[in-house]
Amino acid sequence: MERGLLCLLVLYLGFVTVPRACRTLHSDFTNYYMTARLAHEGYEMSRVYEWGWIQREKDHRAVDVRVLGMGAITPFSTLAMWPLTRLGPLTAKQLWVLLNLVLVAPLLWMLRSMTGLSYQRTLLAVLVIFPFHRNLVEGQMYFVLLLLIAASCWAWLRGHSGTAGALLAIAAACKVFPLLLFFFFLQRRDYRALISGALTGLATLGTSVAIFGWNLHRTYLHEILPWTLRGEGMPPYETSAASISSVLHYLLLKEPQWNPYPWHNSPLAFSLLISVLPMLALAPAILLIRRDDKSTGQVLLEWSALLTAALTVSTVPASYHFVLMIFPVCVLATQLMEREWYGWLAGLLIAYLGIGFPMSSPSKMIGLGILLYVPRLPLVLAVLAGTYGLLWRSRKKKWEWTQYAWAALMLAAAVAGAISTLGRERGMREEYAYRLIGGPQSLLSITPKRTGTGEDVRYIALDRAGYHLVEEGWNFALADNSTSDVLSFDGNVSQIWVENALAPQSKIADRQDLSHTVVVDGRDPMVSADDKDLAFVRDDHGHGQLMVSRGFEDSGRTEAALTPASLNVYEATFHSGSDYAFSAVEAGQPPQVYLSDASHSNVALGLGESRYPALSPDGRWLAYSRLDSGVWNLWVRDQRTGGSSRVADVPCDQIQPSWESDSKTLLYATDCGRSLWFTGVARRQVIP
Repeated sequence: MERGLLCLLVLYLGFVTVPRACRTLHSDFTNYYMTARLAHEGYEMSRVYEWGWIQREKDHRAVDVRVLGMGAITPFSTLAMWPLTRLGPLTAKQLWVLLNLVLVAPLLWMLRSMTGLSYQRTLLAVLVIFPFHRNLVEGQMYFVLLLLIAASCWAWLRGHSGTAGALLAIAAACKVFPLLLFFFFLQRRDYRALISGALTGLATLGTSVAIFGWNLHRTYLHEILPWTLRGEGMPPYETSAASISSVLHYLLLKEPQWNPYPWHNSPLAFSLLISVLPMLALAPAILLIRRDDKSTGQVLLEWSALLTAALTVSTVPASYHFVLMIFPVCVLATQLMEREWYGWLAGLLIAYLGIGFPMSSPSKMIGLGILLYVPRLPLVLAVLAGTYGLLWRSRKKKWEWTQYAWAALMLAAAVAGAISTLGRERGMREEYAYRLIGGPQSLLSITPKRTGTGEDVRYIALDRAGYHLVEEGWNFALADNSTSDVLSFDGNVSQIWVENALAPQSKIADRQDLSHTVVVDGRDPMVSADDKDLAFVRDDHGHGQLMVSRGFEDSGRTEAALTPASLNVYEATFHSGSDYAFSAVEAGQPPQVYLSDASHSNVALGLGESRYPALSPDGRWLAYSRLDSGVWNLWVRDQRTGGSSRVADVPCDQIQPSWESDSKTLLYATDCGRSLWFTGVARRQVIP
């Protein structure tokens, strides 16, 4: 029976999974590939985490993936694609799939060496679950991650603790959660493994910084990582993730567009449960580690417990993440067969198959019924509980002082986490009073503006089909073909000018007639106050320069640079050729806002780490966003006095402000209550 099933699975792999993986691109693989390719081509990489920025570069290369975004991927993990960047994306993916298939052999050898399972059964464990096939189709790297983790455990069992620490550090540099496995070395006082891991971690960080630059890593550490650890690096109400975080967001937190009717809107209950439940799931994996027992069975159980616990507390797991369950399931199956507990073995196999099965989110709110709709979570918890049960049988009767210390530390962390989360959630919800609700559902809404003299609010919206300009009446203004995106816009009473992102470069054209192009190779159009000039940003390998097209609608229009090549311009606000402001980076320093007017020439205003400047129509005020404690909040500067005041102090981002005609009210994008940079549109009067 085993051989027959294995033959069927091999046939399915060869005739279904591999052909599907080799003929289609998915955003997962392309995220890694595009980032590595841009770095290989010498691009300035500090903005690669911004969804619109990398989408533009994808469009310029006509990569056949509709939406691209780095999400919570570590910069170092993309370097796995570095050797493939000279190839086209589909060819690169085909080689990546082949590499994953080749790596099955060493994984089987290590699992057999550690557990004693036959090659036939370990291969069955690999091929029988959906996550392995999904890992190939999506072009993900979790199978490579599994190999690194298994190799680390194998090396430690053979006395090569330095190698074990180094391999685990490389895995943690690719995906953060393997850091939890270092508790094994810490509890067993294996200082060689810890030192080796620390040195390897520093080496991976140094390599990554040398290639991508420090600003990108500052963004990851200060902005990306904290939101990801909270489960808000991606839309948090999608229960298809089947995580503790997503279920609690869905049940207990209100969000006006994504989750308007939760089962019970309670930030207090959410804060308590999101801090306590993951800690309860993780604590036994640490506390049940036995320093004096170096038997293979005990060590494998401890690694399995830590790995399963890491997946259990993961905030945004996808189905392909659970290819990592191959390791603990092989370990548990071996132990159960040795004890002849065949009933429990059958339960383990059922749970193993169920964990990998993908589930979509429900089409409507179903309250507590969601707990039946996410079977992966209880099944993973059941496997984790079974692993803890086996560890409990071999526990020491008396705790060491270190276990009491860890228990106290984790309790203190849970209390501190609950207090911090409650304050953050209440602060985020203060922004709901300013949100503009309406229009089509979208993943994010950016650069809101009132263009012309009317009351219409326009903005760029992202849905699964791409980026579109949304206007009053909530109709999408599409680009001229299905593979292009509208990524920025500006306008006046009579016309709207849009950036149409095409291969090999963006063009700024009339929204009503995209063949009427006024700028080639430019982004972020800005029409002057007298409607005669058009400013824009032109990029060279990710390095932006502010330009102006004078008399841009005339046949004799001319272009000129407004900023020196030494400044990398991110975004700008433009009234005229002598009255504008912009945010830029110089020599790898953090971004800051510069001003030019009748008496200044590109002067840094000394506003701290700041971006998204917006000059008011009357010239009196400059709105901008300033980074503080990892979030961008709105500030307003009085252009007469030079004094600045904070608009709001909220634990989430307020970015891309634009003024209404009264020079008192701001439109802006905010991700409060949502996920990082998945913004909605808000409106707030900031000047009395």
